[in-house]
Amino acid sequence: MSPPLAVESQVQALTELYNSIQNARHYPRDLLKTAIVPNPLPLTPPSLSLYSQQLKDIAFTFRSDAVQSALRAAQESERADGQNIMNHVRRENRKRRRPPSPESPQPYTVIERQSSSFFPVTRDDLTPLKSSELIEYIRQFNKEHSSYKLGIWQGTRSFVKAVKNPAILRFTIKDVLTAYLTVSYTVNDLALLVESVTAFGPRERRLPHSQSEYSVYRMLSQELGRMIHSDPQVGLQKFMTLLCSYENMFTARCDKCQRVLCVEGHVAAVERVWNESNDQWEPRHVSC
Repeated sequence: MSPPLAVESQVQALTELYNSIQNARHYPRDLLKTAIVPNPLPLTPPSLSLYSQQLKDIAFTFRSDAVQSALRAAQESERADGQNIMNHVRRENRKRRRPPSPESPQPYTVIERQSSSFFPVTRDDLTPLKSSELIEYIRQFNKEHSSYKLGIWQGTRSFVKAVKNPAILRFTIKDVLTAYLTVSYTVNDLALLVESVTAFGPRERRLPHSQSEYSVYRMLSQELGRMIHSDPQVGLQKFMTLLCSYENMFTARCDKCQRVLCVEGHVAAVERVWNESNDQWEPRHVSC
């Protein structure tokens, strides 16, 4: 056998012996202690018998001529060059490895989100109306608009002495619609906010929490609710500007199809879209 092949054979024999000894580390401790007990108990279970046979095989391999020859060659090589040829066999690391450290958190980047509100943001926006200013606002509103009428609804004809929270306002456009607005404020913020709106026909006599008999006013109530949902912080003055744009609801043409009634359902344009070019609400059909 040539020297390179002989060295390879010796290394292979020692590697196999090392692996067998490493596997024996997992054997039961009682099995290994029986070797020093004077009268050990018989190994009756099959698993213990198997371990015992494997230990005998390791001992037989260790005493074999091939392993003994390899050990002698390794000892002679160590004396010749002073190097330990067994260092190439890497011992198993039984210590629990530390998991990799997580990446450092990145700094928070503020992302400017576009507003989903259908209401315009203009430089001329008024200061939100406070609850204490409501009665005076209603008087001034009725004075400036002859075709509109705004008041506080109480269900009776009694004189309004104080604004309740929440309060219900009754808004009418002659021969067009009647709308009930629920407005409220909080202790920390006294600004009046619009919570809900229900629209009815001008001659319907119904309570604010009911609904209209006519589909066009039910659709209008849904559209106004969608507008409020887009901006829950909308103030009363800005919302009244929207309601006043329904004065010509049954005569205005849709800015898309230029029709008064839509093709599907023959319903008036109950939707309103803000036009920035002329600063006004434009009528539009829901289907357009």
